[in-house]
Amino acid sequence: MSNELPDLLRLFSEELGYKVRRIKSVLGYDVFSIDLSSWKLRLTSSTPVIWVKRDDLESGSPRHMMDSIADVIRELNLSRKIVLVTVDGDALTHYRTRTHLVHSLVLIGAEEQKRVLSSRRPTGELLDIISGQIPIANLSPYETRAPVTGSRFFGREYEITRILSNPDTNHAVLGIRRIGKTSLLREIERILKEEQDPAHVVYLECSDLLSSDDYIREVVRKLNPRELPRLHMQKYVFFFPDFLERMSRAHKNKLIFLLDEIDNLVIVQRGDWDLIRMLRASANKGACQYIMAGFREAMREQYMLDSPFYNFAQEIRLSEFTRQQARELITIPMENLRVRIRNKDEVVNRIFEETAGHPNLIQYYCLILLRRLDQMGEREITPDSLIDVYSDEGFKSHLLTSFMQNTENREKALVYAILQCCEDISGQGFTQEFIDDSLRSGGIALPQDDIDEACNVLLLAGVLRRKNQEFYFTSPVFTRVLQQTYDLNYLFRKVMDEGI
Repeated sequence: MSNELPDLLRLFSEELGYKVRRIKSVLGYDVFSIDLSSWKLRLTSSTPVIWVKRDDLESGSPRHMMDSIADVIRELNLSRKIVLVTVDGDALTHYRTRTHLVHSLVLIGAEEQKRVLSSRRPTGELLDIISGQIPIANLSPYETRAPVTGSRFFGREYEITRILSNPDTNHAVLGIRRIGKTSLLREIERILKEEQDPAHVVYLECSDLLSSDDYIREVVRKLNPRELPRLHMQKYVFFFPDFLERMSRAHKNKLIFLLDEIDNLVIVQRGDWDLIRMLRASANKGACQYIMAGFREAMREQYMLDSPFYNFAQEIRLSEFTRQQARELITIPMENLRVRIRNKDEVVNRIFEETAGHPNLIQYYCLILLRRLDQMGEREITPDSLIDVYSDEGFKSHLLTSFMQNTENREKALVYAILQCCEDISGQGFTQEFIDDSLRSGGIALPQDDIDEACNVLLLAGVLRRKNQEFYFTSPVFTRVLQQTYDLNYLFRKVMDEGI
């Protein structure tokens, strides 16, 4: 294929070992993909490259060529990807004609290609070209709203290794919303499907499944849809266990189920448990492995002696990033975006402390910084340029929304009670006895088990951390923002009115 490649791709493929493949020819343009996932940016393992040859440049005006490139992008459904275009001529002329493609298209002309080909740091040179044309906030891997995999997945190496190295064990990944459970399951799915037959790896979003029938129907549809009519003719208690064993034998391997948002299935099954018992039996027989992700309901059932979830799976709790994981999430993309961080340790430590190591908040923080750099046309972060998170409305809203979504009234009441009893709680530890006294002073008396469970939820949520017998608020930013934004006495009364 080397003779059919543009010189730039030939260099990266033959000399630097990047994976390059030809996709197809569209409207007369050869289209390739290159694996740039190792850069840990919003560039994937199949970053598209469109080759504009000299003959293409001579066949029409720059405007016509750009319109043609836009049609190629529409034809291949690449509008949401960053697309590289190698141009065997002057790219600047065409660059000025871009309109709606300005934030997703990188034009690499003959002069730019020559710079890369003659450079002693060709990867760095190409990165310079790309980051010079795409807003760095758009090029960054930071994502605060959707799950990520591959090049944009950071941290959790220990959890992934633990799951993948124990194929005979079921796993229950427990964590609050936005902590990265779905991303972890999707990354495991990606790795498994790359390493082995993807047909026996099944990902299910359980929040969409409203009954046992829904679950079984979806499994049959994914594994062997031709058997759906049979499912309608038989009761699933007779059909489903046999179906799972047959599918396992057909694949000559265990079926691996990745069950996301398992809490919904737990709620649906309470009082019956027939389906969960079937899943457990299929795992005991060696036909299936289950890797589940959930939060409150899954965590509760893990410890109920009369629940089929008890000892069904090994618990893996997703907590905040360590300081080292946070450092990698902050610095690796910044370096690849050509953003210099002055006084790196001070910058990393401050971001880590103010986000309490929560990966979603770290990404939100970094995204705000990059957008500001784009606006100012700068490429350097210093301690002085860090945002004042106490006054940034977007960050405050993100922080408080995470707390409200991850807690119920019982946990909220506990937090409000403590903060009302301590005007400045920063760095101060408190015991369960103090928590109990704070609640009682507000007129709430909770059983010890309820206080234990509420503390466990707040520990998992990253609101509290524990050292011996004392608890501490993890983030001084959280407590200060909460106190500045709300009347805590009013919030406490509201949760009492609504019920603990």
